[in-house]
Amino acid sequence: MPPSEMLLRIRHAEETDAQRIAEIYNHYVDVGGATFDRVHLTSEMVGKRIKQKVPDGWYVADTGQSLVGWASARRYSDRAGYRFSCETAIYLAPDARGLRIGARLQQRIDQHCLDCNLHHAVARIIADNQASLSFHYRHGYEMVGIQKEIGRMHDRWVDVAILQKLFRSSDT
Repeated sequence: MPPSEMLLRIRHAEETDAQRIAEIYNHYVDVGGATFDRVHLTSEMVGKRIKQKVPDGWYVADTGQSLVGWASARRYSDRAGYRFSCETAIYLAPDARGLRIGARLQQRIDQHCLDCNLHHAVARIIADNQASLSFHYRHGYEMVGIQKEIGRMHDRWVDVAILQKLFRSSDT
């Protein structure tokens, strides 16, 4: 049964989810176009990230039979002035794309940002990844700039688009 026909639950990620989160991410390491990583994440690496305290948050899309996607909001920087900012990421299993699972994960990340009194979310996207750019625009992100030739992928220089989304004002 395809993921779209299953009961989908968005929930907090647990350490036991780390292997599947790594598998989903590592697919994109292998095929390229969504990350500059060249080394696979291990379940131990993901497990450490999941255990980070708020304002970091990790969520998974769970069909009851498998995890088909994940999302995270992670500190943008350890510097105090950035304490109301985060960087977001969403990755889906290849067979889960186009089923609105990403939208559900994005809604959960947005709620996480509001619950944690975060004001600014950043998404860094490889500039020719039109699907990811369109997704973020649909969910209220706006382009704030392009970092020209900041990374290297497949023996060529690659641009990165910087997108942002602002939430309610944080005065604390």
